[in-house]
Amino acid sequence: MQNKILTARNIKYSVLAVFIITTFILLFQRAPFWDEAHAWMISKSFNLFDLIFHIEKYDGHLFIWHTVLMPFAKFDFFYPYPMYILNWIFCVFALVVFWNKAPFSVLEKSLITFSYPFVWYFGIVARCYSIGILFLFLILSFWKERLKRPYLISLLIILLANTSAMALVGAFSLGLIFLFDLIKERDYKKIVYSILILGFGAISVFVQLWGARFYGKPIEADGFISKFADYFFLYDINYFNDLIYIYGKIFSLAVITVYLTAIFYFIKSKKTLFFFLTVNAGLIYIFLYKYTGHWWHYLFFFVYFISAIWFYRIEICHKTDKILNVIFIIFLGLCVFETAFFKNKTHYIVYDSKSGEIARIIKKENLMENNDKIIALDELLQSAIETAPYFKNLKIYDLSGGERYTLQGYKNNMTVFNDDKNRIDSLCTTIEKNKINKGISKISTGVFIAEKSKNCTITYKPVYKDMENDFIIYRIIVKHD
Repeated sequence: MQNKILTARNIKYSVLAVFIITTFILLFQRAPFWDEAHAWMISKSFNLFDLIFHIEKYDGHLFIWHTVLMPFAKFDFFYPYPMYILNWIFCVFALVVFWNKAPFSVLEKSLITFSYPFVWYFGIVARCYSIGILFLFLILSFWKERLKRPYLISLLIILLANTSAMALVGAFSLGLIFLFDLIKERDYKKIVYSILILGFGAISVFVQLWGARFYGKPIEADGFISKFADYFFLYDINYFNDLIYIYGKIFSLAVITVYLTAIFYFIKSKKTLFFFLTVNAGLIYIFLYKYTGHWWHYLFFFVYFISAIWFYRIEICHKTDKILNVIFIIFLGLCVFETAFFKNKTHYIVYDSKSGEIARIIKKENLMENNDKIIALDELLQSAIETAPYFKNLKIYDLSGGERYTLQGYKNNMTVFNDDKNRIDSLCTTIEKNKINKGISKISTGVFIAEKSKNCTITYKPVYKDMENDFIIYRIIVKHD
């Protein structure tokens, strides 16, 4: 028995060490893509009051990640490394909690640790998701003690809820189950104080997201199915390479089998079944009606499936569930296979950012000064947003004339792009009023030449092109007709 404990402990330390070293190395092999840079710029530009009452409803996230970044962003402290390392620490701590508390076998824990969501995304991409997973795993680790430590569980639930919209789904489900158990216990002091804590968290979420408005339109049903498939395969469903096609079929069969088998077993625990159904329904509702999402948002289907198995094993002894356990291990094995053959180019937005190199070239060629005011010319502002944190005082405007990182400008920037002649007149006025002198765009989105209305013409004169790093700098000229 003692030898088994020592062996399990050695495997734990070895697996965590390999994960820590691997992801730490991967951190420095990529530059931040625009979502990471965007979070840094929000933290730099706004205070906590602004975040809670004005910004998050347009950003779709909640305040905790932005608040964590704020001390570093305000002082332009070695961007992007504090952001990278903070996210990495949260992910590592989440896995430490997982290894010490989760009711999984050593093999299952090892496979989950090296699954593609943790290795290729949560561990190395500096977003708000790893901190949410840490709070989720902490809640599950203390779940057996929830009635003895209700205030801790209540606090962890509101922290989870305030990390991201994806995590909010899990916090809502766990919060309802927790309140149901607490009310059954009839300890009114604990009930009142827990409801006060949870109520404060619910109000904070309500204040931040009430009236939420996002860029773009809700996804169509067929688009959702395509994204869902992309999550499972991490390859285009129509990719006809024989090996990838066969692998995709096997993986999809494993996913369907494990989900259906799990539901059959989850029926034994009404709480687990409720959790599993509500989190999946919540994610599907968000993706269909609120926000289309990207493939990394769909990784939460994986996170919540792991959490549902964890929850089930807390509620019900799992030793007799041999069929589910075997299918689960096969599923996790395929996820690890995905890790080994993950193709970065399939998801170039995240992994192929050239922001660091673009900033280096701009500084070397003296293409912008720190006090320049620039227009972000590409549709989603990637080029400018990715580059902005490398400069101290750049001000970024969009084609509607709004300054990106001010309260009013941010609100305007989250509206759907309106390409009419009145917009061009407004843009001419904005350029002259704010003395905007430069523009930046991706060459691959197309080259800007001129925009014209009855009253004015805006001309874009290229001053620097870089085909290798796919960016172009313009000088902006306004002429009144």
